[in-house]
Formats: sequence, structure tokens, C-alpha cells
Amino acid sequence: MKEYFLPPKIFNELLSYAKKEKLIELEKIVNKHDNGTILVEPWEVEILLNVARLWRLQAILKYPFWDSDHPKFDPVHEELFMDEQEDKWGKIAMTFPT
Repeated sequence: MKEYFLPPKIFNELLSYAKKEKLIELEKIVNKHDNGTILVEPWEVEILLNVARLWRLQAILKYPFWDSDHPKFDPVHEELFMDEQEDKWGKIAMTFPT
């Protein structure tokens, strides 16, 4: 087990998502946090990272022209994509080891 910290706002988003999608194990994991500090097993880290990956893929589908290398690059898509990264999945991906 290892201790990590994420802003409580991220745990609130994870908990809302877990309840909405009826992801019982994710809900149990998220409920272990204490004001942003959480002690988790490697398999629990994997579940949290999978949610971050899913949210990243959803952002790519919502804003497909976010990447400046894309021929149809759209700065609005880039801004919205980066906002989601900053507010949601990016913090999870940067906190837990892959």
C-alpha cells in the first residue's frame, strides 16, 4: 500500500462518476480518501488510472482537433481539451505511477 494525494475535487468527480455508472469498486476506492489523501493497493491504482484513460479518450472524442499536429487543428478544441486535462484526468495520471 502506498499513500497519495489528489485534490478532493477530483475524488468528488470520481465518486459522482462511480455512482452514475454503478462502479462499486471504484466507489469503495474513492471513499477511502481523507481530504485528498488516500492509501491504495497497486490494483486500486490501476482502476483509478483506467478511469483517467477513459476520461482522456472521451476528451479526444469530444475535441478531436485539439492537437496542433492535426490538419484540422482548432484552438478552441485545444483549449477545451487542456481544460479537461487540467481539471480531471491529468491530475490522476500524474499522481499515480503507470
